[in-house]
Amino acid sequence: MALVRRDAAGTPVAIQAPLLSAEGAEVRPGTPQPPLSSFLVVPQPGARTVVLRANASGLQAEARYAIGPPTAGVALALEPEQPVKGRDTEAVLTVRLLQPDGTPDDSGSPPVVRANVGRVEELSRTGPGTYRARYVLPTTTYPEVAVLVALSAWPHPQSIHGAYGRILVPLAAAVPLSGEAEPDAQFSITIEGKTYGPTQAGRDGSFQLPVVVPPGQRIGQSRVVDRAGNVRRRSIDLGLPPTDGLACVLNPPRLPADGAARARMLCAASDARGRLVPDARVTAKVRHGTLKGPQRAEGGLLEWIYTAPRGLPAQPESILATWPQKGMNSREELSLQLVQGPAEKVSVNLPEAQVHYGSTVQVSMAVEDAFGRPRPGAQVALGAPVGELSAPREERPGFFQSTWTLPAEGERREISLTGRAFGPVATEPARISAWVRDGELFLGVSNLAGLPIPEQPLSIGGESRVTGADGTMSLGPPRPGKLEVVHGVWSGLRRTIHVLGPSGLVYPVDEPLVPAPVVRAVRLEPAVPVNIRLQVEGARVTYWIEDAQGRVLPDRKVHVVLSSGRMEGSEAREGRTRFTVVGAKPGRVSVSVADVTTGMTAVAEVKP
Repeated sequence: MALVRRDAAGTPVAIQAPLLSAEGAEVRPGTPQPPLSSFLVVPQPGARTVVLRANASGLQAEARYAIGPPTAGVALALEPEQPVKGRDTEAVLTVRLLQPDGTPDDSGSPPVVRANVGRVEELSRTGPGTYRARYVLPTTTYPEVAVLVALSAWPHPQSIHGAYGRILVPLAAAVPLSGEAEPDAQFSITIEGKTYGPTQAGRDGSFQLPVVVPPGQRIGQSRVVDRAGNVRRRSIDLGLPPTDGLACVLNPPRLPADGAARARMLCAASDARGRLVPDARVTAKVRHGTLKGPQRAEGGLLEWIYTAPRGLPAQPESILATWPQKGMNSREELSLQLVQGPAEKVSVNLPEAQVHYGSTVQVSMAVEDAFGRPRPGAQVALGAPVGELSAPREERPGFFQSTWTLPAEGERREISLTGRAFGPVATEPARISAWVRDGELFLGVSNLAGLPIPEQPLSIGGESRVTGADGTMSLGPPRPGKLEVVHGVWSGLRRTIHVLGPSGLVYPVDEPLVPAPVVRAVRLEPAVPVNIRLQVEGARVTYWIEDAQGRVLPDRKVHVVLSSGRMEGSEAREGRTRFTVVGAKPGRVSVSVADVTTGMTAVAEVKP
């Protein structure tokens, strides 16, 4: 937040030694943005309201802010309550978002639903604060315990904050039980108090009986009655693996490798029958980032907070949670994708600063992130007022190439070659950014890694707008006043932008979401029969001859002249000739290469 003081004309002026106090928060110095006095306000844990009071130059101001998500609780229900593998393929999941008084929270932001096994699909709103989805059962055939967690993530779907609800679902398995008994005997089996059968064995004694096995049940009590009426009972091992007693979910599953982004891991420990064990001693370790926890969370779950490393590691990130007292089978390994940041630096390169009509030129673009690393997958575009440019193709990570075909003739002049790059694009909104460029106020929507998100609905001062393909939009010149920007789906994702006075001072401002276009000046020259290319690396010189389409012409007769010194170590390969300048006088040496057939000549300076 910032303090602003205005003079009699309403113009912002600097404040001398302002004092800011807070109730329910800690105040720290912020990033300077003269003439504003900037502060960072960190709400205390559990605070629902923050009150700020400012004093400066005999003036006072007070402001009150509501803190935290509106949703206080999340309730889940599954129909059927205990679906059975092999019999059911899916169940209907209902999620209700609740306010503190138990009434539906209809603020508009949907819940984020995670499941440790199976998957959740087609989440849709069915009423005020109520959502419905399909829970698709896992395709495995053995019994297990699933945990479904619905998070009212606030203020955006990638946040670790917000209320949540959970349900543990014991997934029984419908399996065909096969075995052998006396020929024509009657076989039945009791599993967890329920009897299946009897079924009659065949003449060879074999039988098959469909049964339903709940989690934790590995033994059944069989009853065999032979043709003479004799009864034999015994225990049968059902041959099923031990039930995994640990189930964990992670939100969000993707983070930027910026050293600050965080994810929330929730784990449920359960006994063999799917009943929660709140005092389980679960441990977790991470490969690259850091973990803080466990902490006892609502609903008997355990919570860890993961913080991403700074920089992309060579190996994928993995979080391993174990419950040693329950055995080796009670473990959960979660994958977390560490994401590279967006395109931040763009350069456009040509072989020479001048091009000739009738020629074909290779134009390259290099795209890097904020750390100077190549950024693959970016969206790039090139434009020129003359000729035709092919669609850029990514030759290697972060390096794009296009072919520029010039018309056969035209006037000699200087033009601008323009290159743009942004992204790659993402899908999960987390930030609304504002910045000023060339006298225009821009807005953009991105995820946690700063990757832009296209076609995002925004309410801007009550007017509905949609971002463009690069996730941004222009609002034109900044106009004095306050602008409320709210995401059209995630109502907690909002930004208040202040334009302070006629000078267009904007607060707060961010780094641009997409880099500014790069403009490269190019000189257009008349058509020539051949191009002579010269490359100088210290005392080494390489030359070759190209036609107008950029193809190397081998075996051309050339004449090479040095202003001083001599050529040594000359070697020719694939139409290119390389030599070293030696014995030259101190200073610069001019190297002239002429194509004998056409008389075209190129000159370069060498510093031996």
